[in-house]
Amino acid sequence: MSSPASQHASGASPQAQIMQLGIGYMQAACLYVTAKLRIADLLAAGPTPVSELARQTNVKEGPLYRVMRAISSAGVFREVAPHTFANTPLSETLRADVPGSALPTVLFLCDPLHLRTFAELLHSVETGGTAFKKITGMEPFDFFRQNDEENRAFNAAMTSISAHSVPPAIEAYDFGESGTLADIGGGHGILLAMILQKHRGLRGIVFDLPHVVEGAKPRIESLGLAPRCEVVGGDFFEAVPAADSYVMKSIIHDWDEPRALTILKNCAKAMRGPKGRVILIEQVIPEGNEPSLAKWIDMEMLAMAGGRERTEAEYADLFAKAGLRLARVVHAPSPFSVIEAAKA
Repeated sequence: MSSPASQHASGASPQAQIMQLGIGYMQAACLYVTAKLRIADLLAAGPTPVSELARQTNVKEGPLYRVMRAISSAGVFREVAPHTFANTPLSETLRADVPGSALPTVLFLCDPLHLRTFAELLHSVETGGTAFKKITGMEPFDFFRQNDEENRAFNAAMTSISAHSVPPAIEAYDFGESGTLADIGGGHGILLAMILQKHRGLRGIVFDLPHVVEGAKPRIESLGLAPRCEVVGGDFFEAVPAADSYVMKSIIHDWDEPRALTILKNCAKAMRGPKGRVILIEQVIPEGNEPSLAKWIDMEMLAMAGGRERTEAEYADLFAKAGLRLARVVHAPSPFSVIEAAKA
């Protein structure tokens, strides 16, 4: 079958278009298989017979060919001769050695854990609870703490997404050249490192759970940022470090409203002075039927985390409940926008 876009362009019937949507999970599964086997890396030197790909990955040639043929019909890889494949611009993003590689993101979003979770999406619609908790018995961050492999996959995906999606947002927003900026839920420090490299008069704090934020120290030190950047462990539901302003990327969307408000209120409480800002780097859902990645990531929040993506009006309402006010939204040539809040 052709892709949904090409079917639509060729005048495919509504029934055919619905069927194409219905097999979307098969595309995700095939994408995961080729990513897990590092097929794009094996094709980096040029077109390769599937027999050789199967030999190098220790899998069966026939089934691998069928998977490659299917995913190539969606533009990921290309069969350039019978049973011989090459990379395409889409599959090039799955190479581990290219800048902004999407490999970690695909290995997380298309893994068996996600497929099992979304098989139970109806549970989230019926109950408001997460499908993830139904299948694992735990909330995702508790699960990741107890499952090292999944935790590594999650952190690698978040770092990958930040590496190629956040720079346009940082370029679009002026963080200033003075004061201290705390990155709340800063993970391994990639966001704050990028900001501090651009704004050399700024000081920083990377703040996250102790077992997570330890991973930020090597990055901060290797970039020579340690003299003006602290690494602090803690729980943002309890308190956050004092700072002039706060930045959070893809944090507030992870939580339901009561917990999101707790985080925002803790930032407002610890903020030094009346001119501080709470700066969110998040996707903003457009109104109406406009296609948007944010609407699909909202499904990830519904099924996995229990949080949600929001419209601009919903962010304004959330800030008001936390004692803040929406100051502005800076849109960037990226899925992410910069949402700035000030004290009310």
